[in-house]
Amino acid sequence: MKKKVFDDYDYESFYNHSFDEQTGELLNDRVKSLRGIAYTTATIKAGNQLEVEIYPSFKKEIPEMMRRFKQKKSRESSEQQKNLNDRNAKKKLIRLVHENFYTGDYWCTLTFKDEPQDLETAEKLSKNFFRRINRVRKKKGLENAKYVYVIEEGTTGTERFHLHLIMDNGLSKEEVEQKWGLGLATIRTLNYYKEENFIGVCKYMMKDEETYKRTTFRLKGKRRWGSSKGNLVLPKPSKNRTKMSKRKVMDMVLNQDSIGEKLERDYPMYQFKEVEIRYSDWNGLFYIYARMQSKKLRRRVSERTSRT
Repeated sequence: MKKKVFDDYDYESFYNHSFDEQTGELLNDRVKSLRGIAYTTATIKAGNQLEVEIYPSFKKEIPEMMRRFKQKKSRESSEQQKNLNDRNAKKKLIRLVHENFYTGDYWCTLTFKDEPQDLETAEKLSKNFFRRINRVRKKKGLENAKYVYVIEEGTTGTERFHLHLIMDNGLSKEEVEQKWGLGLATIRTLNYYKEENFIGVCKYMMKDEETYKRTTFRLKGKRRWGSSKGNLVLPKPSKNRTKMSKRKVMDMVLNQDSIGEKLERDYPMYQFKEVEIRYSDWNGLFYIYARMQSKKLRRRVSERTSRT
């Protein structure tokens, strides 16, 4: 009979203090050797990307820990919660894009020649565009397009609505531009391995909310997200409760320069890219987030020559 392990909690919220080498010197004497503590390793594979999340797990739910956590949540400012929500939304978008799109797919910016009167009108026009795209694809014997988009107002000096779109390359750029037909269409080809193009595009779509403030003209920065329905896959985490010992985790925390080397030994098919470490000032335990990239080129199963 398997031992019950309590690791189903909002660990990203609980371990909310940034950690660096200087902080480590101060924390070294404060880390608590709590009994019944282990570390769970969650891996999320999305296309060519591997995310590794290492966080504390417990033999049972600790009432005091959860009580303090709930109190902390209630005291958190709306700004702190917004930052956490933004971070989680970015992770979700990055996973969605890496899992469902490939080198050769399209990154589009579409503008309106005749400015829509409001966001709802802009969204209606955009959905009509996707219907036109899918009608063409159906005639060619293709399945419906895969896409993720955001409709937004511009920032300073560019308050007009526009559409940022990631879409598969089933149609040519010329066909996509023709079916838009509502204004300018700038269509670029995505390249996973060129300066991490996918990551850059996702971060651009998830602009910092601080760039959006009220103006006398209208609510600048108002935006709306959307995606194709029924054909996108959101990767789920796979958990391993024995991979990382407490000693190994502490070694990674206190020797951050060697984290990349350690993770590449554990996951030899991936190249280390970045790491973030956070801790809880209540229990002195740590959360490690690392992102890695596959060394192997990823292609569609039914690979066709990428359009340019």
